[in-house]
Amino acid sequence: MKIKRTTVLIVAILTAILSVTAILAIGLRGTPEKALLKIMSDRVDLQVRNVHYTEVGHSGMKWEITADTARYRKKENLALFEKVQVRLVMRDGRVFVMNGDRGVLNTQSRNVEIEGNVGIVSENGDRISTDRLLYRHAEKRIETDRPVIMENRSVRISGVGMILTLDEKTVTLLSQVRANSTGK
Repeated sequence: MKIKRTTVLIVAILTAILSVTAILAIGLRGTPEKALLKIMSDRVDLQVRNVHYTEVGHSGMKWEITADTARYRKKENLALFEKVQVRLVMRDGRVFVMNGDRGVLNTQSRNVEIEGNVGIVSENGDRISTDRLLYRHAEKRIETDRPVIMENRSVRISGVGMILTLDEKTVTLLSQVRANSTGK
């Protein structure tokens, strides 16, 4: 009797499972595949939160990228960041920290574009503010065509457009340059 009850119970469970599977298969057949589960955009290969990425290049320069979120698009070789901070440590020990609302890293060229409330701070406290900048890795150059404010303990300089060369250690403001002593 126990064997018959067990067999009947197993057959009933299997029948129930097959029935539910058939109902789901028939019901989902009419639902488009994209509507079933939409976690990420079709163009995004990977998305992560609380990102910290470090790389030491063959030139001895070290990158540290920290962001609230990052999305990687493999076909385009792009990493897109939200609330991004890029810390560049030059081989001579100088440090530049760039912050912004959004950032894009081209994983092949290593060029970085940062937009929205962009700031650069050097290890000695010099600050640069703008709303968009581009770091060109091959030239080791940071540039923008937007309004810029540069500040340190003694002077505040504003202008439109800037080129900062990391190897030559020069900063050039391109137009509408004004300077004021801060008197600190």
